[in-house]
Amino acid sequence: MKTTLLTSPAKINLTLKVLNYDKLLSKHKISSKVYLLKLSDTIKVSKSKNLSIKYYINKKKIIVQNDIIKKTILYFDKKYGTNSKFEISINKMIPIGYGLGGGSSNSASILKFLYKFHNIDNKNFYIDAPNIGSDVLIFYDNYPKVIDGLDKFKKIYSKKPRWKKIFLLIPSKKNITKKIFDIYRNNKNTLIKKIFSQNDLLYSSMMFNEEFQNLYNFIETQKDKFKVNGMSGSGSSIFFTFKSNIAEKSLINDIRSKYPLVRIEKSYYFS
Repeated sequence: MKTTLLTSPAKINLTLKVLNYDKLLSKHKISSKVYLLKLSDTIKVSKSKNLSIKYYINKKKIIVQNDIIKKTILYFDKKYGTNSKFEISINKMIPIGYGLGGGSSNSASILKFLYKFHNIDNKNFYIDAPNIGSDVLIFYDNYPKVIDGLDKFKKIYSKKPRWKKIFLLIPSKKNITKKIFDIYRNNKNTLIKKIFSQNDLLYSSMMFNEEFQNLYNFIETQKDKFKVNGMSGSGSSIFFTFKSNIAEKSLINDIRSKYPLVRIEKSYYFS
């Protein structure tokens, strides 16, 4: 086979509500409105005698804990009796561990590739994706979606989107998803109700990550300049879109001055 190039987009959660915890699957069920972004990882896949998976950031090899691509391939081979031997190279453009879904997106890209390569019906994606990871299902295609629980979603068809260009703020400290959910469970009946947010995990992130808390509080003081803003997933990334180009230029310069360690990414969503 020739080398296959896959594109793996990021996502943001415009809303996120924790429904409950599934003890059987050891996963939280959430309801969330999700948009996919053009900020993407690229994955190169070629046939090999052995399975080899390598991750890179700016051409520098990195070690990824709990490799979801390897997990996806092992799951697939066990279920379908296949023997997938590939050399896989992932160029990471999506920040790792910031609630932008890079790992889940990588898994979805590989899963769809495996169906095609092994000539297996890709309708199995709806069954397999939730068994691999909570967010994998939303990357079946590039449509925005409302997800409900672990294995249900509906697409959002919008001819007139409210926004297109989006900015992402990436603090130097990332959140640990398990820690964020642990804090949420321990506080959801008390302190969590003191902060109104579209994301149930916002307060947990503030408790865990002081850098995020300071940055988010500053963004909230500028809320009148945004069409939409919030925290994606379990954080610590912050997204927003501006009402005007004038507001965009002045605030971006202000953020760079006040928070020099914060990475700023500009992207677009799939319409």
